[in-house]
Amino acid sequence: MSGTSLDGVDAALVDFPPVGTPACLATHYQPYPDDLKAEILALHEPGENEIARAVRVANRLAREYA
Repeated sequence: MSGTSLDGVDAALVDFPPVGTPACLATHYQPYPDDLKAEILALHEPGENEIARAVRVANRLAREYA
């Protein structure tokens, strides 16, 4: 998650040389599917099976980051 916007995954490929200035080689943005964003937002409200819902969202986020 990038910041708190819940909009998607941001990635950057950066070269960190032993000496000198780091260089950004590439960037990528992948928006979250609407249903995943809704599941994340739903965790802010109390409800049944909160732990199970949190685990499900965590697993989905892991797949998005992979």
